[in-house]
Amino acid sequence: MPILPFSLPVMTSVKWTIMKDEAELSTLLLIGAGLQSLLVLLLPAYVAILPACLLLLYRAASTYLSTLGLIPNPRLEGVVKGKLWAAYPGPDGGSTKSSPRNNVVLFVLGARSNHPSGRSFPEFKEMGVHFNTMWKEAEENRELYGYLGKTLPLIGAEQASGNVLVTLSYWKSIEHLHAFARGPAHRAGWDWMNKRVNNSPYLGIMHETYLAPYGQWENVYANFRPFGFSQTKHLVHDSKEESGGSQKLVDVKIETRGSRLGGMYTRMGRTEVSKG
Repeated sequence: MPILPFSLPVMTSVKWTIMKDEAELSTLLLIGAGLQSLLVLLLPAYVAILPACLLLLYRAASTYLSTLGLIPNPRLEGVVKGKLWAAYPGPDGGSTKSSPRNNVVLFVLGARSNHPSGRSFPEFKEMGVHFNTMWKEAEENRELYGYLGKTLPLIGAEQASGNVLVTLSYWKSIEHLHAFARGPAHRAGWDWMNKRVNNSPYLGIMHETYLAPYGQWENVYANFRPFGFSQTKHLVHDSKEESGGSQKLVDVKIETRGSRLGGMYTRMGRTEVSKG
């Protein structure tokens, strides 16, 4: 059964980004030209061009001042400076020296709107509601489903309007992912989706699944915002006496120095580099 762990973003800034990328550049330019023409008709010329000139001046000044370091650079917000590597945390959430030798399952999910109105198509939005329900179930049952985390949707750029959204999600094993596929939220969503896909060409969906055994996967990030595996969260044993042996949710373990950052094979935990 195909798996649909996907959701539309809920943050306002992300929603605006998706709306912006939904329209082709020519459409956005025409909207701006139309608004400017309306101002010219309603106001004196020197007043009508003032908003555009002020906005352009503001953007140029902001870019210049942030380049000089005189004001904060918004593009650096959330960026982790330097080089780092993300790994499974240890059994108690501590050092990666005691990290479990776990596999990683990467699930790539793509949703596509083939409707002339793009992602504004009502059934595409309804699909997002189903996907949100699935994500919520995965997050509330991390141990049962081996769910580790996901990225926000990535916008496909093969067409002028970004009508394709792709999400990367991470799981502990194929068995865990299959258990999620058999869960109530996914089964309900898949039943809905199956009817729509069979009856309409306007909704599209795809997925790819990759199993990376221990010793065959790694990552490295430099001056990057948390992304992909470095966004994941993990259930570990709570060593505090008052916890009664319960579990706690911790962030992925980040290494910022040491030999583990030396090279790809080292980050994979492999002691020898295969030749040939």
